[in-house]
Amino acid sequence: MTKPQENRRTEILDAAIHVIAEKGLSATTMERVAGRAGISPGTVTFHFARKEALLLAALDHVAALFEAARADALAQAGGDPARALDGLAAASFTPAVFTPEKVAVWTAFWGEAGARRLYMERVGPADARFQADLTREITALLGRAERPVDPTTAEALARGLAGLVDSLWQEVLADPGSVDAERALTLIRAYLGNAFPDETLWRDAPTRKEGARA
Repeated sequence: MTKPQENRRTEILDAAIHVIAEKGLSATTMERVAGRAGISPGTVTFHFARKEALLLAALDHVAALFEAARADALAQAGGDPARALDGLAAASFTPAVFTPEKVAVWTAFWGEAGARRLYMERVGPADARFQADLTREITALLGRAERPVDPTTAEALARGLAGLVDSLWQEVLADPGSVDAERALTLIRAYLGNAFPDETLWRDAPTRKEGARA
């Protein structure tokens, strides 16, 4: 595929994401996506023969953006579990991932019974990798702190962290102006700082943040 065609495909996917966020999966049409992209419906059909292919490509697109951010966070951590957890949290709120429109795509597929199976087939493995990443790095931190490495405790902390990320994503979907990436990361780092008070990466981070506002 030539560069202009790749750019056009990305433009169509971006338009599809906006239409899905506004209209939902069932009301998203090739014509609406074309109108949003400012192109002809035939151009959309050239790149995506059917609506179903376009919808799945939009889901794959947002999933790939998240997967790239997740992999980069782990690579940048240099094997340090605290930096890895902090990076994974930040990856969940990077501008490439954390927008109301992109969050709406995840939710649209997860929320519609007919689309949930497709979500689990295409995105379920990535979700499982993210959860496994959190559990693995938390387990390593428990060992570094010379705390009992209880698999149940590690899983509970990992699920709590993932649940906090999910709740913030849901909040931005319900009220786009209610939370931004900075606020989200402040809350997550407070959670991690309380879970691992000896880790200097998070220790007293909320206090420093409050002092900066004073």
